[in-house]
Amino acid sequence: MRSHVLKMSLYNDLRISEISILKKDPRHIASVFSFAKKLDLFRGHFPGNPILPGIFQIEMVKYVLEKSYDKCLRIKSVKKTKFSALIHPEKKVNLDITINKEENNLFNVKAILRVDDIVAGKINLILTEK
Repeated sequence: MRSHVLKMSLYNDLRISEISILKKDPRHIASVFSFAKKLDLFRGHFPGNPILPGIFQIEMVKYVLEKSYDKCLRIKSVKKTKFSALIHPEKKVNLDITINKEENNLFNVKAILRVDDIVAGKINLILTEK
């Protein structure tokens, strides 16, 4: 039950933090987020110096794909991640997703997160339809 509540809270935090999807074509999606400091996701990560958790950054990619394709997806594998800069609350986070392959209900994607033109993270995932 607790994981269901956490998942709902996670998606609610994503939904209210998304500013917009700026671009969408068959191989590329660009989106912008800004996370309020009061969100639950910052409560324990870290007191006095809140930063956006890496797992939440991965979920951002999944969320944008689900919304863009109107499909329920699950993460099949996290091929590679690199978190290279801290993302603090209330900063605009630009998310650029490149869809490398979409076949057999699999999405092979690469995402880049930027804050103030600085690459904050790179994420490579394989997602599948539920």
